[in-house]
Amino acid sequence: MASREKIEQAVKQLPPLLQKDVDDKLCVCNEVSKATIIGCIVDGADSVEAVRQCCYATDGNGCCTRQVERLIECLT
Repeated sequence: MASREKIEQAVKQLPPLLQKDVDDKLCVCNEVSKATIIGCIVDGADSVEAVRQCCYATDGNGCCTRQVERLIECLT
């Protein structure tokens, strides 16, 4: 998993709105924080499926899929 420092650097690349609530759960079904998802993307997850394999985000009812897609779009 990406270091906290790498995650913080990645967050700075995001639009201001996406920089908020980094430590909050983005995927509530599997209790995955936005920081964890960003860490997966920093480590090379470049698709929703790759993020799902890394941390199980989007593996519930998928309500966070669009947000994960947006993070991937901004960080890759």
